[in-house]
Amino acid sequence: MRPKWGWWVPVVIALSLPVFGFTRHPQWSRVHLVPFTDPEDKLRDQLANIGMLLPLGYLYARRRPMPRALAGAVGWAAVVSIAAEATQLFSTERNPSATDVAMAICGAGIGAAIARLRGLD
Repeated sequence: MRPKWGWWVPVVIALSLPVFGFTRHPQWSRVHLVPFTDPEDKLRDQLANIGMLLPLGYLYARRRPMPRALAGAVGWAAVVSIAAEATQLFSTERNPSATDVAMAICGAGIGAAIARLRGLD
């Protein structure tokens, strides 16, 4: 049986797929491995990455104890975000970025924290 948060994974990957500038050859020169060093990093994109993975963290953590909830949410966010960024290797218009991965992890962590705080009511 698929977990209740599992439906969010294909949504994130679909939103990250290159729509324009698709190429069959990976664009390794466009990868930015050090967070917050890409000149194209924008606050709007960072907030979007936080918002995109916040539901995953929330849904994952709802019925789990806190240390495991946070670790699992952050781990899954890293896997999903890296997979989504990997699709951007095949775009001449998008840049795979460690900043996006870091912000997605933050979003999942925030979502997990909100879920656990709400669970304490």
